[in-house]
Amino acid sequence: MDGLVTTVLDQDAVAGAVVVIVSGDNVILSKGYRLADARTGRLMTPDEDKVPLASVTKVFTALAILQLAREGRLALDEPVARHLPDLKLNQRFGDIRILHLLSHTAGLEDRYRGYFAAHDKLSATTELDHISKVLPQQVRPPEDVIAYSNASFVLLGAIVRAVSGLPFETYLAEAVLTPMGIDDPHFMHAPRKAGTVSPFHVWRDGRYHAIDPEPFAAIHTPSGGLALTGRDMARAMQFLLRTGSGSAGAISSANLAADMKRTAWPGRRAFAGRSLGYWTGTWAGHRVYHHGGSHFGFQSGMTLVPALDIGIFVAANGPGGDGLMALPRRLLREIAAPHERPSAAYTTCNMTCLHAYEGRYLTTRRNDTGLDRVVVPYQTAFTVTAQENHALLVTGLGHTRRFEAIGEDYFETPEGDTRLGFRRTNHGHITGAHLDGGFHSFDRLHFWHTQASLDSALWTALAGALLCLASAYSGWRARQRISSLPLWQGLTWIGIITVVTEVLDQSTHGDDLSMAASPGAGLWTMTVLYGVGAVSLLPVTVWLSSTNGKRHTGMGERFAVFAAVPFFVWSLFAAWKWNLPTAALTW
Repeated sequence: MDGLVTTVLDQDAVAGAVVVIVSGDNVILSKGYRLADARTGRLMTPDEDKVPLASVTKVFTALAILQLAREGRLALDEPVARHLPDLKLNQRFGDIRILHLLSHTAGLEDRYRGYFAAHDKLSATTELDHISKVLPQQVRPPEDVIAYSNASFVLLGAIVRAVSGLPFETYLAEAVLTPMGIDDPHFMHAPRKAGTVSPFHVWRDGRYHAIDPEPFAAIHTPSGGLALTGRDMARAMQFLLRTGSGSAGAISSANLAADMKRTAWPGRRAFAGRSLGYWTGTWAGHRVYHHGGSHFGFQSGMTLVPALDIGIFVAANGPGGDGLMALPRRLLREIAAPHERPSAAYTTCNMTCLHAYEGRYLTTRRNDTGLDRVVVPYQTAFTVTAQENHALLVTGLGHTRRFEAIGEDYFETPEGDTRLGFRRTNHGHITGAHLDGGFHSFDRLHFWHTQASLDSALWTALAGALLCLASAYSGWRARQRISSLPLWQGLTWIGIITVVTEVLDQSTHGDDLSMAASPGAGLWTMTVLYGVGAVSLLPVTVWLSSTNGKRHTGMGERFAVFAAVPFFVWSLFAAWKWNLPTAALTW
């Protein structure tokens, strides 16, 4: 492990890491690697350095929910509204239940801008009021597809508070962590004491720079705000692997551990990768339960292999720790079970069959209703192409992999540890795909997911503006007089293009907008300019009709303005499809 860890730290330019491996009551490995703080030269230690777990926190939130369910204080099939009656969430596609939140099937989109806004800046009177203001919208029917959702676990934390009568952090510490032997957790919204949480590091100018993580909004703690030491994680993994009769309060820890591994949606292959507490799959012939996290400049991952009684936790104090996160799978393949490569029996899928799956697929973890939509072209996607050797080639996820058919709409890698499935409509059309039973889910890409459609709003507006300016120039050439409307129209749209382009550039590449409580002047300006552009088409219509057949306006002038109108209409339509004029209104 020393060689594996230090190699990937070098490759990914990560300053330091913690690796913990347990089996039964034994801690096989608990070790810190390299720098914990470049400012002082202090080295990482698993006993002292608290590392942000980010989304691994969701495992503990799920455990809290299942513990309350075991106690009979809630049921997984209950609607969220039963416990959160004051929640303001338009569930227009169907009622959301607790099970939907646990399994990321509530139909909620993702959100970034404004999501981490501070409570006082939102003028929210209660925690639920705050949550209601930052929640993303429901854009799919529940149980339609797995779409990874931080907001779902924010709601689960609110349910824990409502049912237990305690703040989420208090309940988690007293009822979940203390029975594991964890008595000093840190929550990332709390004031940071010296030495409480290690800084993260970035490699710049030939050396590591340490950066203290920003405070985390309290409402988001259930989705990713817990920080623990490697020693704490060893105890947590031993608890979660336990099959004996230990107890967590009045509840058997074996029962809770079993609940966490229970399939969320039995019999549904597209959801097979989600249990009630983890993501699950088969690596090197063994069923594994895992969860990863990335936030605060840290990356972390926990993997449990019950059949081998092994738990593995890794954490990197830098954003480039992808290689380290891959170590548990590599550990199973090369060390724990090097000879086990089970795979399903292959079936025949000829080229006609394979061509039906070709296309580009976009992650379901995205935003459709707000300004975040403008970054959709840059989000996780992959391309599927048919190969002459009766296989599919998948590219675009950081690697190229080959999948062979193992059944209708299902494919598997030669190693047997990654499966690719496809979704169809009732009419047989392929609409999406999923890897490892929903661990990653995707929709089939269409034109309004592409950069070309977003760019079309700019280029058609520019084309329309140039046509109007050409009309004005034509009038000047013919009569030494410039027609006022074409000139005004062209200059107006040139101004709109310039300002909107600048606002979008700032919104997508400028300041961190995740903590902004309001859209700001830029987005409101963009909305006003959209209105100006739409209204500007009215005088064009009047001008075209009023100049029809009149000598003082040439045919070339009228034709250029007439030809510009479809370009302007398309630009307005494309901007609307990408939520540009509504970005401020939907903040």
